[in-house]
Order: sequence, then C-alpha cells, then structure tokens
Amino acid sequence: MKQRLGKTGAGLALGLAASQAAQAQTTTLVSDNNRLMTFGIFAALVSLTIFITYLAARRNRGVGDFYTAGGGIAPRMNGLAIAGDYLSAAAFLGVSGLIALYGLDGIIYLVGFFVSFIPVLILVAEPCRNLGKYTLGDVLAFRNSFRATKSVVAISSILVALFYMVPQIVGGAVIIRAMIGVPYETSVIAVGVLMLMYVMFGGMRATTAVQILKAALLIGFCFALVLLSWIPYGFDISHFFRDVAASQGIQRHVLDTLMGANSALSPQEAGQRFLQPGLYLKNPLEQISLSLALVLGTAAMPHILMRFFTVADAKSARKSALYAMFAIGLCHLLIIVIGFSAALNTGPLAILGLDKGGNLAAPMLAQFLGGGPESLLGNLMLALVAAVSFATIVAVVAGLTLAAASSLAHDVYVGAIRGGQASEREQANAARIATLAMAIVSILAGIAAKGQNVAQLVGLGYAVAASANLPALVMTLYWRRCSTAGVVAGVVGGTLLSIGLVLASPNMTYPLQQKAQAVAEQTKLERSLQRAERGELTATQEKVAAWRRDADAARQRAAAIPPDATSILGLSEPLIDLRNPGLISIPVGFLLVLLFSLLFPSKHSTARWSEFAVRRETGIGLARPSAH
Repeated sequence: MKQRLGKTGAGLALGLAASQAAQAQTTTLVSDNNRLMTFGIFAALVSLTIFITYLAARRNRGVGDFYTAGGGIAPRMNGLAIAGDYLSAAAFLGVSGLIALYGLDGIIYLVGFFVSFIPVLILVAEPCRNLGKYTLGDVLAFRNSFRATKSVVAISSILVALFYMVPQIVGGAVIIRAMIGVPYETSVIAVGVLMLMYVMFGGMRATTAVQILKAALLIGFCFALVLLSWIPYGFDISHFFRDVAASQGIQRHVLDTLMGANSALSPQEAGQRFLQPGLYLKNPLEQISLSLALVLGTAAMPHILMRFFTVADAKSARKSALYAMFAIGLCHLLIIVIGFSAALNTGPLAILGLDKGGNLAAPMLAQFLGGGPESLLGNLMLALVAAVSFATIVAVVAGLTLAAASSLAHDVYVGAIRGGQASEREQANAARIATLAMAIVSILAGIAAKGQNVAQLVGLGYAVAASANLPALVMTLYWRRCSTAGVVAGVVGGTLLSIGLVLASPNMTYPLQQKAQAVAEQTKLERSLQRAERGELTATQEKVAAWRRDADAARQRAAAIPPDATSILGLSEPLIDLRNPGLISIPVGFLLVLLFSLLFPSKHSTARWSEFAVRRETGIGLARPSAH
C-alpha cells in the first residue's frame, strides 16, 4: 500500500481525482434511497447556472463582451471570479485528501497555490491590463512580429489549457461516479455540454457569473464543514489537534501504512508524526521543481491572465489580484481544517477503502457531520458536496475553454491568418466556432482518458506555462532588447522541452521496471512461503494461501512483459528523476529568450520599446470598458 500511495508523487494534489482514476472504486457514497434528492440538488444548481447564462447572453453586444465582458467587471467581483477560476477540485478534494492521509505535508500544496499569486500581482496584472485587449498574444504582439508571436503563443496557450482541462474532466467524472454513481461518459458529456452553453451563449459574462457563484458556494460550504467540525470543541483549536494526534485510527495509519518497516515509533509518537512534515514529500528537489512550476506558472496561465482584461484599468487589475488572494487564502485555511477533521472523524483507512487517492475525504466528512450514511441530513450534506464539486469542475473548465477558444479565434484566425483584419461579425463567428471545437476536443479527450492516470498533465500544464509563456512575457515586459526571435524560441523551446522531459520522466510507464518489481515481489513472497514451511515464520493457512496467490499473480505479470519492452519514447528507464521538469525547463526557457534575442535582434521590437514602456506603466491609449 505504501508503494502504491507513494507512486502518485506530487501530481496527486494537482491532479484532482484523476491521480487515482485507474483505481477508482465502483462503490458510491449516496445510497439508492437518496439518489433522487441528490439529482434534484444537481438539477437546481444546473438550472440556476443556465438561467445566469441566459441573462448574460441578453447583455452581450459584441465580440468584446464575449471575450472580456466589455472590460466592465468590478474588481471585487473579478477577484472572486479569479478565485472561482483557480479554486479547482484539486484544492477542495485533492488537497483535503492529502491532508487526511499524510497530515502536515498536504498543507504545503495550499501554500504553493496561494503564493503563486504574488508574481501575478507584482509582475503581470497591471502591465497586461495596460497593454492587452483579449489574450496573452495581444501583449506579446505589441512590440514583436504580429503573426509569428500570435501563432506560437496561441499554440502554447491552447496546449496549457488542454493539459489542465483533461484532468479536471477526468477527475470530476471519477469523483461524481464514486459519489452518486453517474456513468463516467455521462459525466464527461455533461461537463462538456454545460461548459459549451456557458461560453458559447454567455461568453465571459456568463463564465464570470458562474465562477463567482461557484466560489461563493465552495467557500460557504467549506466554512460550514469547519463550523460543524469545531462546535464539539467549543472552537478550542488546540483541543481539536490534540485529538487528531491521539486518534487511534490515525496512529495505526501512520504506523502500518505510512511508516512501513520503520515502525519503532510508539502510538503516541505516530500521532504527533502526523502533525509533522516528511510523511509524503520525501524528495526536496522534486518539491522545489514542482513549486517553481506552480508559483511561476500561474502568472502565465491563459485563463488567469484573461481575467485581467475584464476590468476597467490597471488599478482594478491589481485590486482583482488582491481580492483573489484573500478569497483563495480563506478557502485554503478552511480546507486545512477539513483535511484534519476528515482524518479524525472518518479515519484515513476508511477513506482509503473508498478511494486510494483520498479524494473522497471531504465528501465523507460532510456525510459524517450530517449524521452518517443512514441519515437524511448526512446524505443532504453529501449531495451538496457533490453539487459544489460538479460546479467547481464546470466553472474551471469553462474558464479554460474560453481562454483556449480566445487564443484559437483571436490569435490564430483573426491575428495570424487574417492579420488582424476581420469584421465584428467574423470575429464573433470565429469565437463561437473555436468554442465548439474546444468543447468537442475536451469531451473526446476526457472519454479517451477513462481509466488513465492523467495527473502529470496538470503539472505539465503549469510547467509549459512557466517555461514557455512566462519567460516570453516577462522578458517582453521588462527587457528592452527582447526580440521576436527570442519570444518564438522561448515559447517553442520551453513547450517542447517541458513535454519532452515529462515523456522521459518517471511519470511514464517503463515495462522493464514493472517486470523487475513483479519479480522482486514474487521472490519476497516465495521466501516467506519457504520460511513458513520450515517453521521459521508463523502464518495461518489463509495467509499462506494468499501468499501463493500473490506469488502466482506476480509471476504471471513478470512473464507477460517482454524482455525488450520500452516506454512510449523507447526508453527502458527514465532519463531524469523529476516528475515535474520545472527546475530544468524554466531556466532554459529564460535562457532561450535571452540567447535568441541577442543573436537575432529586432529593430522593430527595439523601436517600439519607448511607446511600450510608457503604455505599460500608464495605460495611455487603453481601451475603455463598454457602457452597459
């Protein structure tokens, strides 16, 4: 069990439920008697979001409304929408599960999520609003070759959106199936259809409203779970954590599941160990690499950057980032308590029994706090969790789809193909066609990924954003000599390097390693059987029979793998030990922009620097929001 849990690596926190999709359980938390109530809550929430989309669609007047809601979103609302765009099920389900299974180590991911908005606030929020119109490509094309910049940045942005979107869809479908039994394919199609309705008919206005609603529901429900968890303690936080350390279920989990052979700790020490670091994050280099990609990648994620074009000016963009940090930080503090409360009240072993990744910790806690599996209130709480989780996934996917469709329509079609010369109607049609295309691709990709471990795609999305988009953006914004060649080299090189390193990393399947593990397992079991036969090891007949079955299964697995089998790249073992390549690819991305800008300087880029710098700081010439 320890080996299986450890294999998911850091991608578990970022990969939603998809980190363990291949091991998803068919058991559902909602009983058949309460299924109708759950679907009723789902229907009510979906109906509300569709009504919001209808109202938003009536206010849209042009392509500017579709992409950025006319630039008229208030900073507070935009900040809450950013939080709704960013607070994916990875935090609510994935990280709360990590804390429930591994204790303190899970909190580190929440810190990374929160800190990631500091580069956004300092480096990109105001400049992007002063320079851009709809997309990242607008900012970079301001002083670089229009067509070349638009093309490469659009491809990178679409890849980032897909990398981040597929695990959201897959993980969401797995979680919804585990909670209420909705078939996987049905969940994927439902997410895709709803996302298509929000974006195609309501554009940024509908997407923003849905994200605000989702953020409010998520924060409110997290607050309710924390309130119910602390009421028995009179809100004495120290007493709550003393009970966490004293929990026999947690102590047994630490000793038997996490510590393995190193179980010299007493039960009391094991409980305290749960509140200390080191049970999950065992490779500091891996953690540094992942943290770099997470913190720096957020500043160049297309769906986050796009939200800064929805406000009136740079000051509003800065305020939006601050409001987003407050909402995200508040939600993360609540999730910390939810994770520890789930470990205390439902127990890590019970959570593992339903989902190996721990992603059902928060839903199980909600059911417990409501009175348990047999109570009406418990199942009502669970139904609300399921509905909020579904809303979370749809809202994030809608934001990603809008960002990807904007890059495809505005940057590729209008920018690269039409050279910026397209009528309002042509731009609107291109945006809707691009939205439909992204919806179809995401649905097909989600269905094709059924049963696959796609956790690495989330980390890859952040790695590409940090290694390709961020170097080009930061160097364009703040380095006078940055040229088109540097931007193109940085974006293309950072994207290819990130993807290549992931394909050569431990994330991939290496058949010979699996064969070696199976042989080692078989050898260990056969030695145990031999010791039992000689009387050196005491074991029941059932235990001996289980050893024989497991040894035969391991022998068959090893025999089924050819001696010359390789990974998808033809490798017998990983070329690098890092699951997330950020530590390598991010510096290389900056280096590529630097070298190619020096080797191939651009008079056009340099000539526009003065105008660019003034516009970046002052916003002179900034497009004003539409009057609605």
